[in-house]
Amino acid sequence: MYTAIVMMFSMTMTFAQTDVSVLPQNAQDFISKNFGDATVKKADKEDKWFSWDKNEMYEVHLSNGIKMDFNKAGEITEIDSRDNAPIPMEAIPAEIRSYVEKNHAGTTVVSWEKDNDEQEVKLSDGTDLEFDLKGKFLKLD
Repeated sequence: MYTAIVMMFSMTMTFAQTDVSVLPQNAQDFISKNFGDATVKKADKEDKWFSWDKNEMYEVHLSNGIKMDFNKAGEITEIDSRDNAPIPMEAIPAEIRSYVEKNHAGTTVVSWEKDNDEQEVKLSDGTDLEFDLKGKFLKLD
């Protein structure tokens, strides 16, 4: 029993670093382009044999309270902010950014997530929006 528990914990091990070199180059580029004014507090490469979401392989925490997840290829899959701090609009896909600016002026994006079949956005006023993978608005959630 003890051996099984130790094995389970070792399979979900992550390696925390403040050095972004653990990340694929395109993830590093995304961070410096969109969050250049913040410093990386933690960059984890998920070394999981078993994972709840096999697509998310890297997790990054920034000094400004932003947390990001990237997939194996280094593509952004999620951006969350602490205390509803605004996410820079340049970090949000262009189609979604345009929709939010046109239809929800005066709000900011505080969370964005891309799943296998949709994208979800949470705004500073609590509104949840759903978009398809191309950024076409689907519905208020």
